[in-house]
Order: sequence, then structure tokens, then C-alpha cells
Amino acid sequence: MAKRFALALVLLVVGCGGGGDEKEATPSGPFAYDREAALNFQDAGRVNRNYPIEIRQVSFAGPGGRVTGLLARPPGEGPFPGVVLMHGAEGDSSQIVLPATWLAGRGAVTLAIDSPFARAPRDLGRGIEALRAETDLIAQNVVELRRALDVLQDQSTVDDDKLGFVGFSAGARTGAILAGNEDRIGAYAFLSAGSPPVSQFLESVPPESRTEVGEILNVVDPLRHIRNAAPAKLLFQNGRRDQVVPRAALLGLYRAASRPKEIRWYPSGHEPTPRVH
Repeated sequence: MAKRFALALVLLVVGCGGGGDEKEATPSGPFAYDREAALNFQDAGRVNRNYPIEIRQVSFAGPGGRVTGLLARPPGEGPFPGVVLMHGAEGDSSQIVLPATWLAGRGAVTLAIDSPFARAPRDLGRGIEALRAETDLIAQNVVELRRALDVLQDQSTVDDDKLGFVGFSAGARTGAILAGNEDRIGAYAFLSAGSPPVSQFLESVPPESRTEVGEILNVVDPLRHIRNAAPAKLLFQNGRRDQVVPRAALLGLYRAASRPKEIRWYPSGHEPTPRVH
């Protein structure tokens, strides 16, 4: 899995800085937050031993309580690029710690956070209210990723002008929303990331509820937000045999994305493998 993150790091190292004037720096609505609010960063200590890359259990203040995660630091004083990582559904930061460590071994400070779905699994119920609750958690996750950038920028060893994002599956879809609402990230890598259009989902919704459901889904529609990712560089990495995300959805997210962008296909399924095509 880790080797497929190589280009993401290369994009950062060559100097992809934050965005410019094309994207609003402080979005309004569900993804807005107070960047000056105290992070209350806490380091619970190192979780590995006898390895040059330090992996530390950390937490910081988020909009829905404390956000937990794993911070990996390369040896040396830097400044290093900083990368935020987001795991897939039904996982947590441990799911993506190997790629995070691999990147740290090649000179990046990485922060893999646990999504709000992973930190406090809950029954969201059914119907429109459940959909609203899920949408609220996705929006919260986006803000927590923005706060994770604040944490990286607060690290003395991180170069503020070289920030990136790596996401897998559902975490990559959340990253697509982030890409349209964050101006500090210069490069994104999306693994096994796809999204069908909202209109396709609405086909299975009763006609009397389609307007309301459509309004809820549009708030966190990755296809809508990723159109505003420029000037960040976007890399899409997909498996040709993905049996979880349909090929049409994989291509749909790529086609909706702003430029510059690149797509790469691998002889693998949904889970990335070390083999690079």
C-alpha cells in the first residue's frame, strides 16, 4: 500500500505551496471554524520503539470534542513537508499508519487522524434525520482535517508552504470536500476514491422527499467541492478490479476535479497493494 503514496510526497518536495486567490481561504457554512481557537494539543507519548521514525499518540481540540490520531516524525530538525492522512470507512488511523510511516521515512511529518465515525460509533437511526446526522459528521470531519493542518503548522519541524493530503476510500471522498474548502494544501493523493452524482442517489428516494434529500446531500457532495480544488495538484490512484467503488464513480470524481490532475490505474482491487503499474 505504501509505495503508491510516492508521487504525493514528490509533489510536496518540489515545492507545491498553498493555494492562491482562486479559493476562498475561510469558507462559510458547515466547514467554517475559528482558526485562532486553542488547539489544546496533547502528546500521549511514543507508541513504537527502536525505530528512527517516531510514532506518537496525539489529540487536539475539534468542533465535536477531542480528535485523536497518530503523528509520525522523521529524524532531524527539518523543516519537512507536512501531510494529513484520512482512513477509510470502518477503520481508524491505524489503518493508514503504514503509509504515514513510509512518508515520514522519506522526510515528511505526517498526521493520521481518527474520523468522528471511528471515535464514537453510533446508531444514526433511519430516514432523513439519520441522513442529516451523517452529513453533520462528514462536515465535522472536514473541519477536523483543517484543524489537523493547524496542528502540523504548529510543529516547529514543518514547512508551512509544503502541506499535502492523502486519503483512502471514504477518507478520500472527505478529502475531495476538503480540497474545495482549504487553501493551504498544495497536493492531494486520493486512493480508491469515487462518488456517484447526487441525482443517481435520488432515483431511489420517494418523489416527495427528493428536494429535501437533495439539499442535504449537496452540502457534502464531493463532485461539487472538488471542482474548486485549484490550484492544488490532484492525484487519483485506483484499482482496475475495485469491487467496492464502481468504476463509473471512480471516473466521475476524477472528471469532476479541477486541474492540474492525474489518474493512475493499478492491477489491484479496492485495497491498494505495493505493486505499481
